[in-house]
Amino acid sequence: MSNPYASKAPEHFWKSAVGTHAAEDVSPIAARRFLLAPHDLIATAGSCFAQHVAKHLKAHGRVRFLETEDIGPNQPSFSALYGNIYTMRQLLQLVEEALGERHPADIAWRRPDGTYVDALRPAIFADGFPDAASLHEARRRHLAAVRAMLSGCTVFVFTLGLTEIWQSLRDGTVYPLAPGVAASPSNPEDFGFRNLRYEEVLGDLAQFAARLKAINPGARILLTVSPVPLTATYSEEHVLVATTHSKSILRAACSAMTEKFEHVYYFPSYEIITGNFSRGRYYDENLRTIAPEGVAHVMRVFDQTYGLTQPVADADAPPRTARPSRLFSDDDADVLCDEAEIVKTIGF
Repeated sequence: MSNPYASKAPEHFWKSAVGTHAAEDVSPIAARRFLLAPHDLIATAGSCFAQHVAKHLKAHGRVRFLETEDIGPNQPSFSALYGNIYTMRQLLQLVEEALGERHPADIAWRRPDGTYVDALRPAIFADGFPDAASLHEARRRHLAAVRAMLSGCTVFVFTLGLTEIWQSLRDGTVYPLAPGVAASPSNPEDFGFRNLRYEEVLGDLAQFAARLKAINPGARILLTVSPVPLTATYSEEHVLVATTHSKSILRAACSAMTEKFEHVYYFPSYEIITGNFSRGRYYDENLRTIAPEGVAHVMRVFDQTYGLTQPVADADAPPRTARPSRLFSDDDADVLCDEAEIVKTIGF
């Protein structure tokens, strides 16, 4: 019997694919992929790292970055004003809310200055809202923009960030931040912490894929996993162990999704940043935020993978409507990060 590995291409072997390359030349391009075309409308959402993808696509020129709400110049980029969406459950609930199938019981949280914050997107609208009524009116407009984004995109890129969630014990609503970090609900005892299991993450991903296909049959989903470690964990584990636990579940769920759905794909931004071939230089000094060199490597591979190496003239941009301001930021001034607020308020 001959060695069965003899038929495999060089990219299947560590030495020829990684070990003998300079870090910047490692290109783990996915075997199962598609090409982007000038007519494509790409929407993005997810954790903090998703903003790097959005910023790159907006500046590229070959494809159109779909924005149904505008956050103004020199601000972090989202396709609609949802801010960071750290978990697939949070995204799935947003879709349900946009379609009128979910009505969160408690989203108007108060800050110490008396203003109200939309608890489902606390980093959007830095000045807050003077009352709950104006908050709900802004959210009504936002949900219309989410519907337009879901129905209008040809590719939806989602970056999974966390498995740890804070949720309402009344109706299961998942929030991007724990109560008390950016603002406080009227009844803090109505909220609790959970760490989603693999089966739950995969179930949420499958539900979202099915929902998007029903809304927009031709849309493709491109999943990535954020390489940014947890800022803090509420589990009993060390934050390093908790980070590995969370990212492992997310990464495994992505692979399962690509096997289950023909319109779901995976892009290895996580592997590019965390791979030992870079010897850690793709992280800033805090060992958490991603260095420009690392972002550039991810985007270079992205362009190679999806056929964006030859820019063309920009097409007409979608309509833009709103112009709020940024509230939180991490060490990277160009990235909005709700999680950063956790440690700011306790002195770390």
